[in-house]
Amino acid sequence: MSQPKEYYDENGYYIFQKLIPESLIDQLLDIYKSQVLNSNSYFFRQSSNRWERNQVNEFGYCEESFLNVHDYPNHPEFDETIKQIFCSPQVRDALTQLTNSQEHNLMQSMLFDLNAATPAHQDWYYLDSMPSGHLLAGWFALEDIHEEAGRFYVLPKSHRVELDLTADEKASNSPYMKKLKEYVELHQNEIYAPALKKGDVLFWNSGTVHGSFPTLNPQYSRKSLTAHYLPSQYPSGSRYAEKPSIIDYEVYQGMQYRLVPSHQKYYSPTAKLRTDVWQYVWNRPKLARVAQAVKKTIGRA
Repeated sequence: MSQPKEYYDENGYYIFQKLIPESLIDQLLDIYKSQVLNSNSYFFRQSSNRWERNQVNEFGYCEESFLNVHDYPNHPEFDETIKQIFCSPQVRDALTQLTNSQEHNLMQSMLFDLNAATPAHQDWYYLDSMPSGHLLAGWFALEDIHEEAGRFYVLPKSHRVELDLTADEKASNSPYMKKLKEYVELHQNEIYAPALKKGDVLFWNSGTVHGSFPTLNPQYSRKSLTAHYLPSQYPSGSRYAEKPSIIDYEVYQGMQYRLVPSHQKYYSPTAKLRTDVWQYVWNRPKLARVAQAVKKTIGRA
């Protein structure tokens, strides 16, 4: 590969090999297995955006992924080790190599035990800088990823593609995902799914189309982390946001990280109802457009 920033700017992604020490990964996985995997608590999920208990398959892997694991106050040892990875000097240096920004904010994070078969999408639809295109994300391999586990993929250079979205596709997740599925089907020969090894990190731009192949053999786990980073000079928003989001931050070893809203951080029946209703609305275009109109009206009041 050429220099990191040159390659990243051209292709929309870059891989740093063995960026995370294996000893730190082993520490995290030990804590995960003993304190999180075996817990009977509710966790807020990346794959469903709902509060759910762990569902462990016959091979001992959690079927649902975890959202915003960098802010887990109910599991402090797990939380601390996650931050040691996401905010480590080597990660911060890699981010600077790609963006030329000296400081970055950790905006969102995920943990996967199994492949969640994430559909193709561009991050900027959900989360980005304002102006858009400056947020980037990293996929952290916590083990050697077997091909039959369902590998993560990117479409190189797709960060330069501007998809023409309808009003419904901008407002609601379901029609947007259908549009991206059609795009990927037309560009199958451009997909790149690298054989990532334990400690490797693949960073991609917020506009880069990415997703995961289906799992071919459920006996293989696909332990990995994902983190989204925003160069600190930019406000947070999304591709189609009209104004920046209001974000609360804390600092860990010099890096700001986004504090997760309480309804996604602390389980309660009320929090569960709130997120269940929002997920229902989010996948129905007419309801989503009404909800967004109401939100705008309240914001102007």
